[in-house]
Amino acid sequence: MSTRVDYDSVRVPRYDQSGVLKWVEYLYVVIMLAVLTQGPVLKIWEGSGQSGSTILETTKYSTYLLFQLPAVVLLARRGVSQNMLRGPVGVLLGFCTWMLLSTGWATASSYSLVASVSLFITCLAGLYVARSFTLLQQLTLFLVAMQPGLVVSWYAVRNNWSGAVNFDENYWIGIYFNRNSFAPPAALGFLAAGALAWILIVRRPRFWAPLTVVLADVMLLDLGLLIRSNSSTSIGAIGLFIFVWAFWTLVRQVQRKKLISARQMLQTVYPLFLFVMILLTWIGFKFQKYLFSFFNNKLDFSGRTMLWRFSWDGFLDKPILGWGWFSAWNTPNFFHEREFWWAISNTTWSHSAIMDVLLGGGVVGAGLLVLAILWSGARQLERVQTQNAGQWTFAATWFVLAASTQESFIVGNHFMWLLLVAAMSGSRDDKVRKV
Repeated sequence: MSTRVDYDSVRVPRYDQSGVLKWVEYLYVVIMLAVLTQGPVLKIWEGSGQSGSTILETTKYSTYLLFQLPAVVLLARRGVSQNMLRGPVGVLLGFCTWMLLSTGWATASSYSLVASVSLFITCLAGLYVARSFTLLQQLTLFLVAMQPGLVVSWYAVRNNWSGAVNFDENYWIGIYFNRNSFAPPAALGFLAAGALAWILIVRRPRFWAPLTVVLADVMLLDLGLLIRSNSSTSIGAIGLFIFVWAFWTLVRQVQRKKLISARQMLQTVYPLFLFVMILLTWIGFKFQKYLFSFFNNKLDFSGRTMLWRFSWDGFLDKPILGWGWFSAWNTPNFFHEREFWWAISNTTWSHSAIMDVLLGGGVVGAGLLVLAILWSGARQLERVQTQNAGQWTFAATWFVLAASTQESFIVGNHFMWLLLVAAMSGSRDDKVRKV
């Protein structure tokens, strides 16, 4: 007796290719962000025995480029809306284009070309993150991507890896270049976990309580690593982040009571916010030693002060066009025409992204960046009211800007520049009006 099988009635389970590709993309972004923290790349390639060689620098640059190219390709496929290009995103791309064009008059064009191309590519990678993921997804990706380098750094310290601890001052470096390279991933991990916890507490979805506990544990870990780095820069930037978050949370509560209109938000509240931020920045610069003395944190900015003075004098020499992106510090005449040039002749950056922008692109470059920052804030005012963690846009932007006053974070191949671009560009779920 034979049995006949009706093959037409047999249902084969469908292979959800789109779902798998989505998780592959998540994994790719986590790896890309982890690579752009630079610590893992430095540790791997410097262990090759070619430390300090030109081959090593080329290898590191190629590694960063390789991991960002898929993001650029995906952004090209998905495109950028005309609304974004006609707004702050277009100005931001104009800033990168200006720095790329500065190669034409740069005093060290070979350095300027490499630095400006990497600046542009990382900007495109940041646009890809903003264009492809919701705010919740971005926060999760940033949080997860920061943890591998931090966990390995903790392991390196516990197992006495070479260079993991500065034994003279007893602060942690981990697998990173220095403490100011180690601290920003810890700071971003802490802030992203806090923002996600905020969303969970506000929304209260299923399993929100245990998930919040997990996030709290991650926050404690990252905060502990940040404190052990003894980095005043990141701690100060976190303080400003918290202030900005609190400011817009208060505005959000007032707006919900219909006490502030959309026009008042743009014409009164936003200018007031900018004034307060400028005032706080000035106070921070003017009294930074006194402020950090409350935390028993000894600061020595004598070296940076000299770098900033050199940068400012160089900016005054070429105030309109600048020297070319990251060109001045690779130009011998930039040093030899100034007092005490021999003390910092081996330096290749200003130790301040603000000074780097002024020095590299002049008033034109700095003006484009400032315009992009101000315009992006005006465009995204609505997010404060419509998203559970809409405060992130402003808080993350000023977190990077605050840290960039002390370090050169507006630079290609660095996750802090990518974070700034993503924060200024919004997220996939944005529905903002033209401003």
